[in-house]
Amino acid sequence: MNLDILSLLQYFGITADKITPFVIFGVIFWLLFLRPSKGKLGKISSAITEIQTILRTLGHDTRHLVEAPGSPLQPTEYGAKLIKESGLERILNDKKQALIEELNKLLPDEHTPYDVQEGARKLMISKKDDSDFKGVKDYAYKNGLDADVILQAGGLWLRDDFLGEERKVKKIN
Repeated sequence: MNLDILSLLQYFGITADKITPFVIFGVIFWLLFLRPSKGKLGKISSAITEIQTILRTLGHDTRHLVEAPGSPLQPTEYGAKLIKESGLERILNDKKQALIEELNKLLPDEHTPYDVQEGARKLMISKKDDSDFKGVKDYAYKNGLDADVILQAGGLWLRDDFLGEERKVKKIN
């Protein structure tokens, strides 16, 4: 009996044009479960963040690694780690009142929590070139990340501060 791989895959309904997701899943499964290594997993997370950044510039919604979907949006544990390790949490704590006042000036008179969220994210991005945020950019550079990704996730904590809510982190299983 002569079975080649393509015939076997076609038997299960997997055609050549649908194999890419299975290959990607297989590689990720192998990397995560068969060869666990903290150093390599950190590099994989950074690579995924970089891929998400590229896809986002092309108009795709890819925030699920750093930001958890749902309402309201929340940084994931990985997103919170980036906020903390980059020094952004310290900036948010030290400059909280000034950032809240600046955000308030940007918002429409009858703003919604959504307006606050998106305004906070835009404000954080606009601060990227301020001297206070140099450490965030240095962290992004040293770790092969996009500073905008970190700043947008940090904007969610600024939103929480503005709304007088506890800063949230979404645990992803």
